[in-house]
This record gives sequence, C-alpha cells and structure tokens, in this order.
Amino acid sequence: MKRLAFAVLMLAAGMARADDLGDAEKSLRAKEYDKALPILTKLANAGNAEAQFRLGEMYWHGNGTAPDLGKSQAWLQKAATGGHGGAKETLAILKQREERAADLAYWTGGYKGEELVSGKFACPIPKLPVVSRTNEEINRIQAEIAQWETCHNDFVANVKQAPQGSKRIPPDVFKLMSPREAEQAAGRVNDALTGAAMRRQAEALAFAGDRDAWYAATEKFVNEANARTEDDKRRHNDEQQHAREANDSYLRKMGEQAPRPQRSWGGNK
Repeated sequence: MKRLAFAVLMLAAGMARADDLGDAEKSLRAKEYDKALPILTKLANAGNAEAQFRLGEMYWHGNGTAPDLGKSQAWLQKAATGGHGGAKETLAILKQREERAADLAYWTGGYKGEELVSGKFACPIPKLPVVSRTNEEINRIQAEIAQWETCHNDFVANVKQAPQGSKRIPPDVFKLMSPREAEQAAGRVNDALTGAAMRRQAEALAFAGDRDAWYAATEKFVNEANARTEDDKRRHNDEQQHAREANDSYLRKMGEQAPRPQRSWGGNK
C-alpha cells in the first residue's frame, strides 16, 4: 500500500506540473509574462526541461524580466542536458554569437555609417579663393565645383536608396541577435543614415554660399577686366586714328608749302 500511495503521489505531482506548464504556456501566448515567469521558474528549478527552455527564452527576449543572456544560456544548457532539442539549437546560436562577438558589437554599438561618406561618396569640398583672376584658375575651380556637385548628388541618391533598419544589417549577423539587440542595431542604422544626410546637407549649404560668393566676385572681376580691355582697345584705335589723321594733315601741309619748280621758257637768241 505504501508503494502504491507513493506512485499515486508522483502521478499527481506530474499532473500538477503539466497543469502548471499549460497555464504558463497560456500566459506566454497572452503575453502575460508576469504570470508565466514565476510558474516557469518553479518548474525549471524542479528539473522540467520544457520550463527550462521557456525560461531561457524569456531571459533571451527580456519578456517579463530584464534581458539576461547569461541566465538564458544557463537555463538553455540545463534544458539541453535534459534532452530538449530546441534548447540545443539555441545553444548552437549562442556559440556562433561568441564567434561573431565583434560583428554584434559593431552593429549594436559601433556602426556610424562610414561607408555612406567614404570612397566614391567622400565628396571632398574644393577650397575656393575669394576671386580667380586667370582663365586657368577659373577653369580649374569650375571643374572642381562640377565634380563636387556630381559626387554630392550621387551621395543623396545613395542615401535615399539605402536599406534602413534591420535590412542594412548582414543577415548572418542579424539572425544571431536577441530581439533587444536587433532593435538597438536597427535604431543605430537609422540614426547613422539620418546623421550622415544632415551633416552632408549642412556642408552643402555652407559650400553653396562660398561657391556663389566666388562666382559673384570672379564674374565681377572678369566683367571689369573685359571692360578695361575694350577701353584700352578703343583708346588704342583712337590713338591710331589720331596718328593717321595727324600724318595725313602733315603730308598735306608739306605738300602745300613745297616750292613749285620754275618753268623754263625758250628765250630769244
């Protein structure tokens, strides 16, 4: 009778744990994590592999508790030791996380959108003089301005077409992230895109002012130089005309003052 009573007690305890696990599953589906957490904790401490797996997931996702990857890994390891297949798969991901720790740290805390403003999108701003006074310098500056404008337009187009949020994160890295990390990384990507666009816009506005000032000053100089050239040309032409007129006048006077030759008439012998 004692052995039978013990068996009945064990069966009752198993049924109780099954009922508790079912209640925890319902709470998880309803996202009532505050109700599921104590139930799963009790069952996990009692050695239930499924509860250990679910508890590990809760610590992984930060559901009903602060995210804690250390506790998550500990509970998943216990579940895997108990033969839980899902826990073994998740532990394999955790192993990959250790191998890709640098990539995870980069996307969650180090990414600044460097590729958006480097290489062909670096777009160095030309250094403009206050005014250019030679055709050689004017042509060179205009070419540098045109090159910058092309680069800037390409940058704007690239930012507009760039994948945002999690779509920019390499898939093989993204799959290793916890939900909290994925959210953090996606936010960092969007901040980097916005920041790069705003900084480049500010640079473009400042350069546009310098460019317009250079155009205005150089155009004024060219117009004044051309005007002086026309004045010099007119003055030179006037001087040549005066010289010709003076020469013609001189020749006429000389012609009038020249002694006329005496005409010889035949005389009587």
